[in-house]
Amino acid sequence: MRHNVRRLLVIVAIIAVVAIPVFAGGQDEAVPEGPVDIVIWGWPAADVAFEAIMPGFEELYPDINVTWEMTASDAVADALTAAIAAGSGAPDISMIEINYIDQFALFGGLVDLLQEPYNAGRYQDQFVEYKWEQATTLEGDQLVAFPWDIGPATVFYRRSLFDAAGLPSDPDSVAEMLSTWDGYLETGRQVNDPDNGVWWTDTAGNIPYIYHAHKNLFDEELNLAIDNPDTRRALEVAKTLRNEGMDLQSDFWTEEWYAALNEGRVATTIVGSWFGGFLKSWIAADTAGDWGIAPVPQHPLQNWGGSFMAIPEQSENKAAAWAFIEYSMARAEPQNAIFEAVDYFPAYKPSWEDDLYDLGDPFFGGQKTRALWTEIATAQGKFITTPLDAAAEAAFTAEVTTFLEQNLSVNETIDRMEESIMQQIGQDREMLLRRMGN
Repeated sequence: MRHNVRRLLVIVAIIAVVAIPVFAGGQDEAVPEGPVDIVIWGWPAADVAFEAIMPGFEELYPDINVTWEMTASDAVADALTAAIAAGSGAPDISMIEINYIDQFALFGGLVDLLQEPYNAGRYQDQFVEYKWEQATTLEGDQLVAFPWDIGPATVFYRRSLFDAAGLPSDPDSVAEMLSTWDGYLETGRQVNDPDNGVWWTDTAGNIPYIYHAHKNLFDEELNLAIDNPDTRRALEVAKTLRNEGMDLQSDFWTEEWYAALNEGRVATTIVGSWFGGFLKSWIAADTAGDWGIAPVPQHPLQNWGGSFMAIPEQSENKAAAWAFIEYSMARAEPQNAIFEAVDYFPAYKPSWEDDLYDLGDPFFGGQKTRALWTEIATAQGKFITTPLDAAAEAAFTAEVTTFLEQNLSVNETIDRMEESIMQQIGQDREMLLRRMGN
């Protein structure tokens, strides 16, 4: 959920210095008898998620003791990379955020879950297709991490700020007002009130990003795919927001951003479903009832974010680690307990059949948020994801920032984006094309 540049060739250099042993368990491999301790690396609010499912897991596996260490998602990726390079120090399970899955899918250090005794391939049809593909090697012959959640994207909005502007604040009315980018801008002009400390949105840069949040940056032949009418329109909308003073210009994951959301200085933000759990727990816990969600304008079937669970080759407790992953990720009841606790929307599709998805959420004024996220997730088409996405995404967002700060034209920005992305990923792209036989 943070977006940092990760040069794939650097990771190659780090990991290539170490020979990683391969786990060779057979079908008779089982969770060892007697107490087994496993350690998970992850980030908040995964600790809350794990606490929600531990009673059920401990009932089935009383001899597996699970502990976790929580830090930032980028720190987890860095520490895991370092441990793989060093040949020691890795946990039994590591969460991997979507912006870091590419490097591990390409360069190893993690157990291939398609092999015995895991045989994870039997679950493939039960998971969101693009999510499974993101953790699969380029050749399609290894699964290096197990899908956890996706992030159906929506507009999160403050009801009270719509009320203050004399506009309806119920979700159906807001969805209608924001159904197009024109409607989004016109509504924003009515809500935006900087003189009284209220801005329509947090940062204009997220408008173009929503179409390329780790997806659709390339076509299936690894050609750039950012020059299209949707991206151009989104850039125009972002420029209008900035030039008309409708965005606070507050970056994600900063103290300023947290305070603005908590204090009601931002009327809307566009982000993935997981953000709901963040609002409830540590960003704006005292604002319950004042939030609603609506589909992304113009093209609502978007995804932002998600994560995976992986077993490092170094783990000495692989069977116990797999027992935890299989229990927590490939069963509807634990997945829905996690969803209810932290708004991590399951990539495991059978979970969506539960009555939970038709319940109102008090934090969102009783709105059936899960039903809307399910509708978005169910209707999503095929996203194109590649191992180059993280580096390309970072270059893309940097150019969006330049576009807004320097008031560049859309044409110039598209050209700059294409040049910058190719500078970032050119060598890696050639390597991948050779692996693809092109």
